[in-house]
Amino acid sequence: MFSEYQPLTNSSNDSIFAYEALMRTTPRINPLIVFQQAQINGLLYELDTACISNAIKEFPIEYFGHYSLFINILPTTIIHNEFKSFINNLLIHYPMIEGQIVFEINENIVKESIWEQKEFLNSLTYLKSLGFSIAFDDLPVSKASFQIIENLTPDFVKLDHTKSKGLSNSKDKQDLISLFLEYTDNKVKLVLEGIETEEDLLTAKRLGVPLLQGFYISMPKRLQVFDRVLEKEVQLILKP
Repeated sequence: MFSEYQPLTNSSNDSIFAYEALMRTTPRINPLIVFQQAQINGLLYELDTACISNAIKEFPIEYFGHYSLFINILPTTIIHNEFKSFINNLLIHYPMIEGQIVFEINENIVKESIWEQKEFLNSLTYLKSLGFSIAFDDLPVSKASFQIIENLTPDFVKLDHTKSKGLSNSKDKQDLISLFLEYTDNKVKLVLEGIETEEDLLTAKRLGVPLLQGFYISMPKRLQVFDRVLEKEVQLILKP
């Protein structure tokens, strides 16, 4: 198991803002299948925390302080009775992560009731108290989603590729993103994933989406050493 990293860029100046860690395996297996097998075998928490630890361990230490690191996390991990101990151990072993990690929670795998569970809310509060940031991924367009944003105030809200694919030719998608932008500001930043064409990139910029991510900008890759060359390459791609 290893991690690849995909950059998130600022739409205002095309600089790299952060990286998202993505779990990979040798031989190559769809991560969803790996997590499904872990769930069947009762090892979901162990796998998820191993992925988190690995994402931090393989992220070059020189990158901390320059870029934030987005790491996916399961809601069931957040409410696990050993989670606080796990987080405290991370801070002991990797003190440089303080204020640098964004835990990304995917709404698709969150049971509707979990948003109101005391353990879940307390754990989010605990993470924020330690300097971690929170991102909600793939929120559906609904009144409930906007209520969640208002009540829990995540630091980031991410929209997936279904909202960005064909964006330049879809007024409905453009209106949808504009609606989300009304509910986000400097405290809650919007991230649009799945940017795969120059046209969709330019449209997202025109709409004012602050952070962008996708294959057109950069494919996920392993990071070996601190190197400004990648950032220069990304900026060259993004300039019209």
